[in-house]
Amino acid sequence: MKKAGIFIVILALCVLLTACGEQKAYDEACALFENGRYAEAIEMFRALGDFSDCPDRIKIAETRLEQTSAWRSGDTSEAERALRYKDAFTFIESGRTREAYEAFSSLGTYKDSAAQLRRFTVLKNALVGEETHIVTDGEDVLRGVASYTYGPDGKAVSRSGFCKLDKYGWFENFTYHYSYDAAGNVARIDAVNDSGTLSFSVDYEYDENRRPIRECYSDSFGKTHEYVSEYVYHDATDDAEPYTEVSESEMFNGNAFPLKTWQESYGPFGLSIARCSEGTVVNHYSPDGKKVDSVQTGADGSRTVTTYTYDDVYIYTPAE
Repeated sequence: MKKAGIFIVILALCVLLTACGEQKAYDEACALFENGRYAEAIEMFRALGDFSDCPDRIKIAETRLEQTSAWRSGDTSEAERALRYKDAFTFIESGRTREAYEAFSSLGTYKDSAAQLRRFTVLKNALVGEETHIVTDGEDVLRGVASYTYGPDGKAVSRSGFCKLDKYGWFENFTYHYSYDAAGNVARIDAVNDSGTLSFSVDYEYDENRRPIRECYSDSFGKTHEYVSEYVYHDATDDAEPYTEVSESEMFNGNAFPLKTWQESYGPFGLSIARCSEGTVVNHYSPDGKKVDSVQTGADGSRTVTTYTYDDVYIYTPAE
């Protein structure tokens, strides 16, 4: 009877995939999973291949299926704790650290759950993603999405996705790896392509106010500091409004580019503005100082809108 039931589920899955697509089939499999019908759920997740988190769901469902006999013959609460404990490590293996943290938190003094919790670093409201849009003739078109990973010290260690690195253009399938100087400033960014090969690097230098004064671009072919930008800041006041004038000089393979100058000013709380002949950049911030969005308007009227999202990040450090 059970085999017949599984066959019917697989047949139903084929119909769902054809008529409604993978998402509906995935939702159906999740419903079976939540209702404890693990054997049927496993078959449906397997048919979906790598869709969403199906491989992780299969591991957890198989573990729970193994525990069925324990639930029937032993202490149900003990079996449930054992199951949740094993699930927590499955979550860690698949990078779902928030769920692992929640699983260990619910286990109290079970085994080494308390010790496992101490291996987590929780970053509250960390920057987790940004989306960049190009707005042309009123149409908002998504052009890039980036996501971040963090080290236990709370500093971003990488950024991946289809994203923009200022001045050097748009790149797809690059991962940017960050390193820091003693003051906590980003000292270097290495851009690695999807095959794991270094494509280019950018080195940064800062003044005593932690403002960048030099950026040096180097490519993967040994052209060290092929492109160099230097910045000079001048704090001033105009019509009782303070602003900073920034002058940028650029060199490419020893050839100088025309000097660029712009003004940075800060209006009411939660707003900053940069203006130059090429356009205007307006940044908005939340009450706690986090950037909400950045709107760049070009001299031709085109707009680039970048929005930022934040969430708690759970970092797990395994035992040595």
